[in-house]
Amino acid sequence: MFENTKKLICCATNQSLIAGLWHGTKLQTYAVFRNTDDDHTAFSQYISQFANTNIYLIVDAIEEDYKVESLPHTSGAARREIIERKLNQFNRNSVYRAAHFINRATDKRKDDNFLFVSLNNADFLQGWIDAIQANQAPLVGVYMLPMISQVAVRQMKLMAPHILLCERLSSGLRQTYLHNGRLRMSRLVPMQDVKPNQLAYFYLVEIDKTRLYLTSQRLIANETALQLVLPAIDNSNHEIAKSISQEQGLECKVVDMLAYAKNSNIATDLVKKHPEFLHMQMLANGNVPDSLAPASFSKIHGLNNVRRKINIATASLATIGVLLATFYAWQGKQQKDQLQQIAAQTNQQQQQYEAVAKDFPSTPIASSELKVAADLAHIIQANNQSPRQLMQVLSGAFEASPEIALSRMRWTLNSDKELKDEEGGIAGNAQPAATPTVNDATKLLQIGFINAEIKGFTGDYRAALNSVNNFVTHLRQNDLVDQVMILHEPVNVSSLANLQGSTTDENASTERPPAIFKLKIILKPTSDVANKLGTGS
Repeated sequence: MFENTKKLICCATNQSLIAGLWHGTKLQTYAVFRNTDDDHTAFSQYISQFANTNIYLIVDAIEEDYKVESLPHTSGAARREIIERKLNQFNRNSVYRAAHFINRATDKRKDDNFLFVSLNNADFLQGWIDAIQANQAPLVGVYMLPMISQVAVRQMKLMAPHILLCERLSSGLRQTYLHNGRLRMSRLVPMQDVKPNQLAYFYLVEIDKTRLYLTSQRLIANETALQLVLPAIDNSNHEIAKSISQEQGLECKVVDMLAYAKNSNIATDLVKKHPEFLHMQMLANGNVPDSLAPASFSKIHGLNNVRRKINIATASLATIGVLLATFYAWQGKQQKDQLQQIAAQTNQQQQQYEAVAKDFPSTPIASSELKVAADLAHIIQANNQSPRQLMQVLSGAFEASPEIALSRMRWTLNSDKELKDEEGGIAGNAQPAATPTVNDATKLLQIGFINAEIKGFTGDYRAALNSVNNFVTHLRQNDLVDQVMILHEPVNVSSLANLQGSTTDENASTERPPAIFKLKIILKPTSDVANKLGTGS
C-alpha cells in the first residue's frame, strides 16, 4: 500500500548491465548480464520477479555529449519553454537528454548556467529498455554515471577549483572534469588492450588529450593548473600518480575508494570486482541526479505514485475513521458508566430517604393538599395589594397643591371602571358595593374616591376651579395613574343651576358654603406599571 522500500538499480555499459536489488540502502542480491539477445531475455525474467519495484538505470556510455550554456533567468512555464528550445537546438535527435542546473552567474544579468547532457547513441540501451517496458516495470529515470561522480567529489570535500577525476571502471578509464565541484565534461576511453605495465603511459596520453579538449572548448586556459584525482582500489594508482607527477609536474591526489565505499554501506570486495557498485550505492543512498529519460518512459512510475498517494489517503482516512469510532465508543462507555453510577447513587439516596421517612409522624392532611395550600399562599402573597400606592399618588399631588385639604378617601379593588362610590356624598350617588367577579387578582384595578375642599375659600370660584384643575393635572401626570374624573366641582358651572343669595347681605361672607369637590382615580394595572418602569419611560 505504501511506497515500496525496495529498488532495482542497474548500471548499463556498451558491453553489459549490472542489476542489483536494494532494500532501503542495503544491497540484497545482484546479477550481471551481457549485452546479447539471450541476456536481454534473462534480464526480462529477472525483473519480472520484482513486480512494481522502482527501477533506476545508470548509463556509462562512450557516445555522450556535454555543453555549458547560459540562459536568461526565468521561472515557471517560461523556463521550461526556453530549456526545451535549447535541448532541441543542441540534441534534437537524442532521446535521452537533460538540462542540469549548475548555478546562477554573479554578474549584473545573473543568468542561469546549465549543463546540457545527452546520449548521442543509445542503441546499446534498447534491449534493456524493451525488457523493462515489456514487463511494465516502473522506470524512475535514466542517469549519467559522471553526474553521480560529482556527488562523490563533493562528499570527499575535494575543494580544488579545477579537478580531473580519473576513474578506472569496468567499461574503461573515465575522465571527468569538474569546476568548483560542478560537472562540466566527461569522456570514457576503453582499456581492453592496455597492459598493466603500460597504465602510466596510457594515463599520460589520455590526460593530454583531455586537457587539449578542455582548452579547445575554452573550459580551461593553457596555464590552468589541474588537480588529478585518482580513486585507488589497489596499489597501482599510487605508481601511476607518482609517474604522472614526475613526467607532467601535475598535482595528483590519490583517494582511498575502499574506505569511502565502506562508509557508503557497500562491500569493498564488490567495489573491487565491479567499481560501478559504488555509484549504484550512492544512488541508493538518495543521491538521485537529473534523469535523461523522456516523460513517456516514466509513465508507469507516475501512475504508481498516483496510486500510492490515493492508497495513503484512503488508509489515512480509514485510520482516522477507526480512531474516531474508537474514541466515540470509549466516550459512550464512559457516559454509560457515569449514568449507571448516577442511577446507583439515586437508588441509594431513595433507600436512605425511605429509611428516614419511616420515622416521620403521620399527618392528617395529605401532602398533595398541603402543596396546593402552599401554592395558594404564594399566589396570595404575590398579589397582595393595599392603598399604599394610591396614597403615594395623592401625597405627591397634595404637596404640589397645599391649598387643598383631604376630607375623605375610599380605596377599592374592582374590575369595573364604571364603579360608583357606594357612600352618600356630595353628588348623592350612593350605591351598594359591587363585588368583583374576576378571579385573577392581577386583573383587578385600584379605584379611589376622594372628597376634598379648598382651604380658606373666600368666594373666588375661579381660583377654586383653577386649583382643582391643577390638582387633577398633577394627578394625571403620574405614571401610576390611568384615569382621573371630576365627580363634583367646587361650584356648579351649569347654566341651569339656580342662583341664590344677596350681595348686600352683611352675613354673606360668614354663611358662604365651603368649596368642596370630589374625584375618582383609577390606577394602572400593576403589570403595566412594571413594564413601563422597566423600559425607562
